[in-house]
Amino acid sequence: MNGRILGTIAMICAPALLIEDLLLQGQENALTTGIASMIFMAGWICSNTGMRRMRAAGTGKWGRALLQIQLVGLVLAFMFGFFEATGLLGRDSIIFNITDAAWPLSMLWMLVVGIAVIRTKRLSGWQRFVPVLCPLWLVLAIAGSAAFGDAGGLIGLGFAAVLWTLLGYVVLDSRESVGATPEPAVR
Repeated sequence: MNGRILGTIAMICAPALLIEDLLLQGQENALTTGIASMIFMAGWICSNTGMRRMRAAGTGKWGRALLQIQLVGLVLAFMFGFFEATGLLGRDSIIFNITDAAWPLSMLWMLVVGIAVIRTKRLSGWQRFVPVLCPLWLVLAIAGSAAFGDAGGLIGLGFAAVLWTLLGYVVLDSRESVGATPEPAVR
């Protein structure tokens, strides 16, 4: 798959969590939550694959390793969505809990990836800053929910949909945005 296809898939999958919240309206439904999680993670995996191909986090072994580590977390988080949707593993299962933890840990790791992308200057202009902004939706959603209830969480999820769509666009637009002279990888 080329960057155009990967970016398009990522953009289509980006609003999955927002759509889930709008559908459920505060109710719990493991099937819907699991499917939305898998769709969102599939899009993020496409963005990660595109960023790895662009060498967005750097051209050396550390830049590649940052995105490979993230990919492992994303696959685990995708598996969480599967376990959530199917009920195959219960909440008492260590595998369920490891895959569940991979979700927020992948968001935290995205901050590291985002800093590397900024530092290596492989992307130009505003596109350099999108990866570091993507995980901040979670902070906004949590703080918004605490302060304003469901409406605050919805705002955070809307922010997520916009930012992850932008990341998909960065991948889609990768031919024009990758710098001609790469900087050294993150040290």
